[in-house]
Amino acid sequence: MLLSKVRLHAWPQVLITLCLVWLCACADVQASSSPVPPAELARELEKPVLAGSGRLRWLGIPVYDASLWTEPLFVPERFGAHAFALEIRYARSISGSILADASLKQMQALDLVPSGRHAAWLQALTGALPDVKPGDRLTGMHLPDKGLRLYFNGQLHKAIDDPLLSQTFFAIWLSPATQEPRLRAQLLGLGT
Repeated sequence: MLLSKVRLHAWPQVLITLCLVWLCACADVQASSSPVPPAELARELEKPVLAGSGRLRWLGIPVYDASLWTEPLFVPERFGAHAFALEIRYARSISGSILADASLKQMQALDLVPSGRHAAWLQALTGALPDVKPGDRLTGMHLPDKGLRLYFNGQLHKAIDDPLLSQTFFAIWLSPATQEPRLRAQLLGLGT
């Protein structure tokens, strides 16, 4: 009987000890799992930091996971004036021509495609966006004075030297008028 009383009194201490061990383990995991930027970002961005990440779904089906990498002084309202990268990891196979067409339609929905540029921008995007399959990673980098750099699975795939096209392309995700406001908020680290 005395042994059972000792065991009953010891349980709170055992539980507290286990909780403390668990909390310490979680803290170690968080400290050691700080996001590491993709290697290609080091070529163009100074001290890239993860602003946020989110998942795009279509009819509940995951299409891709996206992460926005910025420099420390990034201002979302003036995203076009900053260098940054949008990393997309695809969950579905999509042809490059469908990506290009959908991108241009999104840009047009934002009313940002200058008249006379539609055909040229569609041709540029069609030539730049590769066919993707699940697990492929496409990193688009906006360089304000240079344009758009696309890295496919870590390798430079295409450069488009048109700063206006680049800014308009990234407005798909970063404009306050985006068709995906929840994803925008996640990418900018605003919650949701």
